[in-house]
Amino acid sequence: MPTLKAGNAMSFILVSKRGDLQVNAWNWRPTLELLLAENVVTPEQYERLGAQGCGGRVNADTADHIADLIERRLVSTEMKPGERMRADLTVTSSKRVPIVFLPNGDVESADTNDIYSSSYEWLVAFRDFCRQSGGFEVF
Repeated sequence: MPTLKAGNAMSFILVSKRGDLQVNAWNWRPTLELLLAENVVTPEQYERLGAQGCGGRVNADTADHIADLIERRLVSTEMKPGERMRADLTVTSSKRVPIVFLPNGDVESADTNDIYSSSYEWLVAFRDFCRQSGGFEVF
């Protein structure tokens, strides 16, 4: 029976009139946590952005605000390439531990705070995408 490795995860496609950006759920979830914690998105937007094809949209002004927020976050945490922001929004330089979910495995023992983490590289790509996007929709 096939196994799902953390690297082979469900993905989201952020679609704008100026190009698309694909992100896996492992990076996207903590990014959404940051946007919600900083009140850039409402709880309803958070839910819609976290599901494909459910009307998750960000207008141009919000996209610019997101880009500014991410830039401030990268600077204020002094985050560097190779580091990642965990689901609880803390930054770590430790490598993500690969995890394999088996059909009869113990899912509850997985450290979701560590599994769901946004890499520095993803945050930079998302910041840059938001700056040029003019707004986007999640598919």
